[in-house]
Amino acid sequence: MNRDSFDVPLGALRAQGHELRVVRRGKLERDLVVDVDCRVPEGAEAVADVVLRSFEGGITVTGVVSSTWLGECRRCLRSLEGEVVAPAKEIFRRGAQPDEGVYSMDVDQLNLREMVLDSLFGALPVLPLCRDGCLGICPVCGEDRNVSSCRCEEPMADPRWSVLDSLREEGG
Repeated sequence: MNRDSFDVPLGALRAQGHELRVVRRGKLERDLVVDVDCRVPEGAEAVADVVLRSFEGGITVTGVVSSTWLGECRRCLRSLEGEVVAPAKEIFRRGAQPDEGVYSMDVDQLNLREMVLDSLFGALPVLPLCRDGCLGICPVCGEDRNVSSCRCEEPMADPRWSVLDSLREEGG
């Protein structure tokens, strides 16, 4: 039987009383993709640093989950990478169904993997930027405006938007 690196045997929690801190590390078995511009790649290590607290009928898990992410700046298309750190505050119950909003656990262990994936997915940047104020790429010549300025003139406005442009000019 293969043991998952995110398995937590509950015997240690019982031995400690009602609270136990655990750190679990494991490789992701698939890409975790928010959009084509941002993902946690397959094989990336995810870390769950959490505290388990038992209560009548279940366990609460609180702490942080982290991993690395890869992406692309939405303005200049520069490759990006960073660390995603997500808060975790979840409930595990025996025999829980997925539609109950809690995670299921066995009598003698729980597995943090789905909670880790859900937490990371919710914390990934949806529209990543290389930096605030990124100038992006010139739509005419394709020059990265963060590296050098180009001498292109702004493209002509689409005449179909002229009514809206006039509102902007009037300050409305």
